[in-house]
Amino acid sequence: GTYKNDSAKAKNDVVELVCDSTKGNVNDKVRLVIVYALSSGVGSSTDIDEVAHAMRESLETMGSTVDGAAPPAMDGAPGGPTHGTLTKDDRARLDVGLHAIDYLKKLRSMNMIATSDVMQTEVSGGGGGAAGGDMLSAFMARATNQATGLLAKANEKLGTMLGKIHKYRATMVVENICEMRPNTEDDEYLYLDPRVKGDVDVATTLRNATRAPVREAIAFMIGGGCYGEYQNLQMVADERRNVTYGCTEIVDPCMFLNHLAKLA
Repeated sequence: GTYKNDSAKAKNDVVELVCDSTKGNVNDKVRLVIVYALSSGVGSSTDIDEVAHAMRESLETMGSTVDGAAPPAMDGAPGGPTHGTLTKDDRARLDVGLHAIDYLKKLRSMNMIATSDVMQTEVSGGGGGAAGGDMLSAFMARATNQATGLLAKANEKLGTMLGKIHKYRATMVVENICEMRPNTEDDEYLYLDPRVKGDVDVATTLRNATRAPVREAIAFMIGGGCYGEYQNLQMVADERRNVTYGCTEIVDPCMFLNHLAKLA
């Protein structure tokens, strides 16, 4: 987007939003800073620290919007959203958010996500001569790779807008089993039928027998699940088949921030 060519504007816009006490709650502001921190090539580590510091100062000074209604006044008048105060719960959310931002900063450096300060160091770093030429060549190679990646992503997004649909791995597995497609996961799927009696190879017998169409399917993920995976699975559900999704744990945005803070 336009922010890649103007990192200062990106930082100023984010600071303006996170410092506006009338917009969003603490978690909303933290998530915005996280998006800024994970954006490739937009801001440096110093910029992220400045944005997080500005958010903290603003929240501690002016507070944030409060979800729901405030307690009624002494005269019985109805309460409403209040500003200028940072409740105990909001302060706890802020601490969790700051720890989450610190963790993602470390993750960002470990994954070597390109940042503006790293790019500038690569161009200006090193002396002249062959060393400087090698550094410039390395920088140009990285820039070319990033441009190629951006073009690939743009092509993928264009394909999605034009109707290209991507199926998740779980969706493809469920579809292959429900449609009984050969040379897929259906070949290794364990079939059990209480109606089969005697010492027979249940898997082979049921797989070779004529099977009725699948009307009910349950896809359970051992581990974390997500809303996107559930929505994608509905692609194989229709008026003839119902697909139920389950998982060991599904994390909402607030729980996700808590998990990131614990990792820090």
